[in-house]
Amino acid sequence: MGLVSRVVEEAGIPTVNVSTGRDITAAVMPPRSLFINHPMGNPFGRPAEIERQKEILLAALHMVEDCKSPGELRDFETDWGEPVKTLYDLEFGFKMGEPDPETGKQQF
Repeated sequence: MGLVSRVVEEAGIPTVNVSTGRDITAAVMPPRSLFINHPMGNPFGRPAEIERQKEILLAALHMVEDCKSPGELRDFETDWGEPVKTLYDLEFGFKMGEPDPETGKQQF
């Protein structure tokens, strides 16, 4: 989305990305980004958390007015309420095995 945001910005339309992947967002450097430390797919929080969703949306919209430098990435201070797990943390998640000692290929 960061690359698309740049094209939209070039057309004169301000954009703000709401991101749950800080490292990827920092590498792509969209025009403006708000990082939310929530599980992927849940940038605005849990369903029915209307006040939290409004708070995040307003923070993102204010970035259109407040950002002074291109590629600005802000952290939205929030607590998901439990540790945010990645696919690698889940018991059934994808796990890489040790590389084959002869070929160096990754084992699955």
